[in-house]
Amino acid sequence: MKEKFNFDVILNSFLILIPINTAVLFMLTVYRFFFFLYFANFKDLSGMFFYIIKAFWLGFRFDLSIVAYINTVVTLLLVICLFIQKFSFFKAVIKFIKYYYTIIFSLLFLAIFVDIGFFSYFKDHYNMMIFGLIEDDTVALIKTVLADYRVYFLFILFFAVVYAIYFAANRTYKQLYFHNKIINCFCWKTYSKIFVILFIIVLNFGLARGSLSMFPLGLFYSQISPNYFINKLSVNPVHPLADAVYYKIQSSKNNNNLMEFFDLKNEETVFQNLKNFNQYKNATNFETAFNHITTKNINLEQKPLNVILIVMEGFGELPVFKNSKNFNVLGELKTHFDRDILFENFLAAGFITIHALETISLNIPQRPLVNQITQTQNALKCFSSSSVLPYKKAGYKTSFIYGGSLTWRDLENFYKVCGFDQTIGEGNVAVSEEDRHSWGINDDKFFELIKEQLFKNNDGKPQFIMGMSTQTHPPYKIPSKYTPIPLEIPQQIKEMMSSKDLADKAIFEVYQFANRELAKFISDIKNSEFADNTVIAVTGDHNLRELANYSSRDMFLRYAVPFYLYIPKNLRKQVDTSKVGSHLDIMPTLYNLTLSSAQYTAFGNDLFSTDDNIITNIEGLVVNDKYAIKYNFTDKSIRAFNFDKETKKLIPVDVTEEHKKLEKYYKTIMAATDIFVRSQK
Repeated sequence: MKEKFNFDVILNSFLILIPINTAVLFMLTVYRFFFFLYFANFKDLSGMFFYIIKAFWLGFRFDLSIVAYINTVVTLLLVICLFIQKFSFFKAVIKFIKYYYTIIFSLLFLAIFVDIGFFSYFKDHYNMMIFGLIEDDTVALIKTVLADYRVYFLFILFFAVVYAIYFAANRTYKQLYFHNKIINCFCWKTYSKIFVILFIIVLNFGLARGSLSMFPLGLFYSQISPNYFINKLSVNPVHPLADAVYYKIQSSKNNNNLMEFFDLKNEETVFQNLKNFNQYKNATNFETAFNHITTKNINLEQKPLNVILIVMEGFGELPVFKNSKNFNVLGELKTHFDRDILFENFLAAGFITIHALETISLNIPQRPLVNQITQTQNALKCFSSSSVLPYKKAGYKTSFIYGGSLTWRDLENFYKVCGFDQTIGEGNVAVSEEDRHSWGINDDKFFELIKEQLFKNNDGKPQFIMGMSTQTHPPYKIPSKYTPIPLEIPQQIKEMMSSKDLADKAIFEVYQFANRELAKFISDIKNSEFADNTVIAVTGDHNLRELANYSSRDMFLRYAVPFYLYIPKNLRKQVDTSKVGSHLDIMPTLYNLTLSSAQYTAFGNDLFSTDDNIITNIEGLVVNDKYAIKYNFTDKSIRAFNFDKETKKLIPVDVTEEHKKLEKYYKTIMAATDIFVRSQK
């Protein structure tokens, strides 16, 4: 290395860094091609060549932005070297660059490799659910991951990438150390040198920003096509990971006060907004706005009903909607659906199981931008809105039955705090290995637990039993004794699945098995002594995650689940089953069907009495019988739709006053929920 330090050293250092960064950009592009080939459903992408090209170009911009962010540190250090002009400092800087590149680029590709697995599971890039994987049943998750042989190939490939990065970084270091000269700028004027350095700094930070428009390059730029997968194709996983980490930090610090986030002045403002909606117009203050009482019913007081509420894992509505002779996912369950009550325009609280369980169990909406209650200190509070309390006060024996381990999300303690008399999980039953899957016991054994609780542990008290199954959960395991009936997947469903998932025939076979076991359970109740004094309610926790390539028009179906009710003949009521409902409405509906003069606290409505219901979920979807909006938390804007209840389609339209009313409701109810949660002692 020459001992005379000058401008040439720094400028040529910048030029020497170009190859390694170009190589990383090339590897990121290779990753995107792999992502495309691995997850794409090519039939669904027919005629979308322009959008695919656009996705790859936008993806390159995302990649370039990430690489530029990484190089901001390097750029600033080299500029500082120009001012300090000491070779000892320069040597320390280039040695730092060697290890910095090795570590940071390795972490970049680690994030990418993990995202491939995350996308395989959730059909989305990183989001807040990544922390659920850490807080979830970690052992079961590791078993799930290691059960896929492709994981080992990815491990090998990842370490090969790390070695290549180290090799390139080490070679770059040697070129910097021996000062390979690429360009001679000995004769350059001072102002030219200053211009070049400023240009490099501006270029670096400009590329990191990624956009010349008002906002820097972000995830909201990825909405480039009507196809869900193409939009996801363009995204570099680091961007959503950064957002997820940011929101996690914010929620962990309890900084997301939703009243402030939605620009509502104070609690009085929230209350006055509530009174603009019919279900709250008679409220006298915020504390009592969500308090209700059921109608007095002498018959229910003299002959109380058993109530069984079942939440089925992965029980999405789209397969039900497409059920046919050739795609018979329901089996015998269709007979019960036809004879009893089935709400089809029904919205899940979110897209993971705990969203459904919390909403149903606590009678409150799932709030955006905050942790689930079970992952905070609020899990130690007995909420006044706990769904089991009205039944306990009415003298019911109460049980929560889970088809998996009660250690998951610490459900055992959560449901004990909620007020359930007992909690029962897979640990309460001895079954053979063939009757188990990665997440618990098979659904036939799960329903045996519920029947045993109802039939054999009957001490004369009415029972409220809430159960959660685990069968329809990846990796999908078909019970060895089960023989599937015809399952020819409809074209619409094929178009929503990746080629990889289409090859997994077990998905719908397990879904079918679970539904047929549910049908057997319902039949057993109907054919028993409990037929005339038992109400059965069934819903799903969320849709099948393999059904992922939804257009904006199918957004409702992305989150839709059925809600089924069996009510004894002598108690039947007329109801419009086409009306919209959500997980939030389940318990108020059951209270009003089964309890006399019972006081309860709930944010939802009785589906037999409400005519203007508004439903929401954690991801900002808000729907009533005619209209819908999707709230964007990044820029606080909304997309407006008309809702077709027959086809379940959301039809894009311009924003109207009706849509603004839905937006106001969403902001108000979420702020009110946040206030309510914080008020619980």
